[in-house]
Amino acid sequence: MYNVIFKRRSVRFFKSNPISKVDMREILRAGMWAPSAKNRQPWKFVVVRGKSKDEMLALMEKGIERSEKGEGVLAGSSDLYTNARFTLKCMKEAYNIVFIVNPNGRDIEEEWTPADKIHELSDVQAIGAAAQNMALQATSMGIGSLWIGNIFFAYEELTEWLGKGQMVLAMAFGYPNHNPCPLARKSEDEVIEVRD
Repeated sequence: MYNVIFKRRSVRFFKSNPISKVDMREILRAGMWAPSAKNRQPWKFVVVRGKSKDEMLALMEKGIERSEKGEGVLAGSSDLYTNARFTLKCMKEAYNIVFIVNPNGRDIEEEWTPADKIHELSDVQAIGAAAQNMALQATSMGIGSLWIGNIFFAYEELTEWLGKGQMVLAMAFGYPNHNPCPLARKSEDEVIEVRD
C-alpha cells in the first residue's frame, strides 16, 4: 500500500474508456471502509455518469456563471473562474463523478450546539478519509482520480439536485490520459514535530 500512496496523482486529463461497474464498486467499497467517529459512517456516495452527468455539468456551468456575475459566495476573482472552468473541462472528460454527501449534515446558517459542531467536524474528517481511500484504491487499479474543490461554485444548484443532505466533496474518476509528475512536498523538518 505504501507504494500506492506515492503513486497517487491528481489526474486532470482522462481517456474516454469506461470504468466497469465492478471496478467502480471496488473503489466505492474502499471509501465505505474509512474510519469515522463513533462509526457514524456519515456518507452517501452518488455516482454520476451518462445523462445525469450532463445535467450535473449544466448545473456546474450555471453556478460558475452566477459567480462570474458577482453572485454567490465565490464571486470576485477572475483567476478563480478560470480555474473553475478548467475543472469543469476535467469533469466532462472523466467517466464518473462521485459526490460524497453527508445525509445528516447541517446547514452552516443553522444554530449549532457545541456537540453539533464536533459531529460536523468529525464527519467532514471521515468523509476526507473516505475520499482518500477511494483515490488510493483507484490508483491501485490504474484508474485516475481528481478531488474536486470547485464544486462550491455551484453548491446551491448541486445540493438541490442531489437532494441527499449536505454535499461535502466530489471526485472525478477515469483512466488517465497523462502521467502527472509528482509535485514537490515540504521537507519532513517543516511538517514533523516530535515532542518527548
